[in-house]
Amino acid sequence: MRALCLDFEQRTVREASIADPVEPDWGQVRLRVHELGVCATDRELSLFHFGEPPPGESLLALGHEALAQVVETGPGVEALRRGDWVVPMIRRACVPACDHCLQGRLDLCRTDGFTERGIFRSHGYFAPFATDPAEALVRVPDGLLDLAVLAEPLSVAEKAVETAFRCHPLQPRTACILGAGPLGLLSAMILAARGVVVEVVSLEEESDRRVELLRAMDVRYCRGTASGRFDLVLEAAGAPRAAEAALEWLAPCGVLILIGAPDAAIPLPGIRTIVDNLSVAGIVNAARCHFELALEDLSRIPRPWLEALIERRPARAWRESLTTVSASPKVVHRLDSL
Repeated sequence: MRALCLDFEQRTVREASIADPVEPDWGQVRLRVHELGVCATDRELSLFHFGEPPPGESLLALGHEALAQVVETGPGVEALRRGDWVVPMIRRACVPACDHCLQGRLDLCRTDGFTERGIFRSHGYFAPFATDPAEALVRVPDGLLDLAVLAEPLSVAEKAVETAFRCHPLQPRTACILGAGPLGLLSAMILAARGVVVEVVSLEEESDRRVELLRAMDVRYCRGTASGRFDLVLEAAGAPRAAEAALEWLAPCGVLILIGAPDAAIPLPGIRTIVDNLSVAGIVNAARCHFELALEDLSRIPRPWLEALIERRPARAWRESLTTVSASPKVVHRLDSL
């Protein structure tokens, strides 16, 4: 079947033929992929900053933010049936499975032996069909099909917020988010829905579509620097300077969560970290509980906010999506043809 692939021999991105997914075995289902979101991870993959094809292959099909429909179920599958709509989780357990993977926390895998669909050693969903274990799929409730493709990035934001609340010794009341990309905006939506006073710091002009969305959400926007100190700071920009500045914006007992993966050392103010009881944590990927919470929040967050994130494009428009940043926070491709 045709798929959008990274060619690790030619160091290029191209449409190519890969093997059809296997027929569903015990506990597996066959999926028809309907929509596919593109994010900064895909753009970095397309530049070959990281990523790895399946063993023995030179191609890796891209795509990890998917909405799909079950078209066939294998034996032993009871939780899903043909016609169900699902969002797949990305990560698959290491082999042999570590104790964290055995407990279902693949996002906390202790080894580097895991695979990730469309990222590490496993083909992604930028293709018409896929076969997956039923346990790796989360069913989409009725009424959310037009928003469900946001479930994967929202699950990462859910994990960030859950980790921040768990690390804070009391009840956080204020939060600052660095970056107005999809993760930053989704994190702002979650926190605002939980009654936290939120501020977003980024570099967009005041007339930018993302800033207009923040105003509609009644979230304060500051260009370049924060207005004060906060109980929670979520770094979702991936910039080392932003992460370093974020430490200065923590109030006493504050928690800094690194989501954007800055590729540099961040100086830690040792004395202040101790005296002010500061916490710093990083998160990656998400567990089933975060996907399920994401789908719940998709029905709780005001629909106009979520709809304003998405720009839908045909599958063949992938070149523009991988090479330029859209005015819309989230580009979603319809996989009607490739």
